[in-house]
Amino acid sequence: MCWYLRCAAVCAVFWSAAWMSCADERTAVQATGLSQDGTWHPVTATLDGVDMSQAMRESTVLKLTGEQYSVTVNGTPDRGTCVVDRSVMPWRMKIQGTVGPNQGKTLLAIFELTKEDRLRVCYDLAGGQYPEAFAAAAGSGRLLMEYRRELARGAELAGEVLGVPDSDALLLKATDGREHRIRLNGIDAPELQQPFGKESQALLQQLLRGRKVRVVTQGEDRAGQIIGDVFVRLEEGQDEKLLNVELVERGWAWHFVRFAKDNRQLSEAEQKARAGRLGLWAEAGPVSPWDFRRQQAEAAKSGEPGTKPGQ
Repeated sequence: MCWYLRCAAVCAVFWSAAWMSCADERTAVQATGLSQDGTWHPVTATLDGVDMSQAMRESTVLKLTGEQYSVTVNGTPDRGTCVVDRSVMPWRMKIQGTVGPNQGKTLLAIFELTKEDRLRVCYDLAGGQYPEAFAAAAGSGRLLMEYRRELARGAELAGEVLGVPDSDALLLKATDGREHRIRLNGIDAPELQQPFGKESQALLQQLLRGRKVRVVTQGEDRAGQIIGDVFVRLEEGQDEKLLNVELVERGWAWHFVRFAKDNRQLSEAEQKARAGRLGLWAEAGPVSPWDFRRQQAEAAKSGEPGTKPGQ
């Protein structure tokens, strides 16, 4: 079985098995806060001692709804069922594919829930025996994967800002000690390599320096960044402000209509900034970040130096 098909089998195996345990087992898991429902992404993956590439990990998405699992690898779906045995340690699962590249195949695996948002699974891809340990050494025929849970839309994070790596992103240290990269939902600020990129980043740094924020999540992008609405109190005694709108209203970011076409707040904020010629709108015809990225991609394909923004 090729690496691509094996990855699909692995993702499918773990999830259906974990979820299809009996009712009292599910209750025990939920009692400790370890729910298995949701969307999951690989953090690490090792097959026969070889690590999975970042591109392959980013193309893999595992979803669990009720007693059904589905996993997509490079756009190809794989679905099936699984039976879990929690009477032994480590826990075991027997996976059977019903749709996709693993249809009619059986895989055996062991798994554990290491944290609320972490799942670790070791698969025997030949389906001959259950692994005894969480390892995938060269020549073992084993696949070892760890997944992280995708935060559900509407979930909240709070914490302090560690840094501003981009003109529309921030690094957050949440109250539980975990670190997240947050991309501001519904806006697109100039790339750092184009005009106004550094200025936009500097404003974001100024607004967030030494402050704590609250993030309402709106999903994730393919790179694993959390997409979020970021709320911050800019002055003591004032109400929180939505940072996404603040940047657009001050003229240092665009309303990203492609991903937030119905967001009236952002639409009105951009209209106000344009009318007042604020920030980057002081210049006639500023190049949008998406046009800048397209120009750079076209230049890279042609082998020519990057096109100067505006040309």
